[in-house]
Amino acid sequence: MEKKIALFAVALMIVTVSNSAVLALVPMGPPKALLGQDRWDLGIEYGHQAMDLEAVGDVTDIYTEFDDFTVVRKVKHNINDLKSNIIMARAGYGINDNWDAFVRLGVADAKCDIEQIYPDNAKDKYKGFDGSFGFGWGFGTRATFWQDEELSWGGLFQITWLEPDDSSISLAGDTEFSGKAEISIREVQIAAGPTWRVEDNLRIYGGPFLHFVDGDLDISGRTDLGTEILTEATGDIEEESQFGGYVGAHLDVDQNTSCFIECQLTGDAWGIGIGAARRF
Repeated sequence: MEKKIALFAVALMIVTVSNSAVLALVPMGPPKALLGQDRWDLGIEYGHQAMDLEAVGDVTDIYTEFDDFTVVRKVKHNINDLKSNIIMARAGYGINDNWDAFVRLGVADAKCDIEQIYPDNAKDKYKGFDGSFGFGWGFGTRATFWQDEELSWGGLFQITWLEPDDSSISLAGDTEFSGKAEISIREVQIAAGPTWRVEDNLRIYGGPFLHFVDGDLDISGRTDLGTEILTEATGDIEEESQFGGYVGAHLDVDQNTSCFIECQLTGDAWGIGIGAARRF
């Protein structure tokens, strides 16, 4: 009966979120403690994510040939189809048999188009943002709340900062424009759910989770259509919390080596992740 309840919870989560729109996510792994007291592990993880984000801020246009005449306007930015590859090294420690903590350090890139929308609904479309791999890091914890021989219930919390390199951009309809953009993101994920031991070395896990995203967008550039105009735009990325679900498989290759694969979905994003670790 407990197995059926756990499988039903995971299946219900998948059906619920698969009818939503699409979004972006960092690998999580099973929602349970994995190491045991005073044990360490070292691992490598890869994630690919795609999401749509919004930012709110200001754009400043400076007309240099008119004594730096300045115009400041409120704008909204749509960051469309932001795709990112995330590669992280991870180190974990078992605080006790039911509680692990971990840190991550690595790199992430980003690729997207950016739409700048003015109060009168006029739009500028920036193309070609392609930030190469920049710094990424994070930390988190996972805990087991209840378990028997084959089934456990637990939770996970993690926070990740991603700072891809800045990128040159173009402006649709303005061949004289040259500029660059920079995007930084913070993601928070809180998950809970079951982990079911299917075989001695294989676990299936999943459950619902909350996903929060915030960050910063900065754009700068210049154009010369008879008059030189310098442009600076900033935006605060503040997404509402998103409910999602995830499912994955965790395989013990031997007594101290494991790997996992998982899929995540929310109302605005999707992500896939893989990883492997060695326990000491």
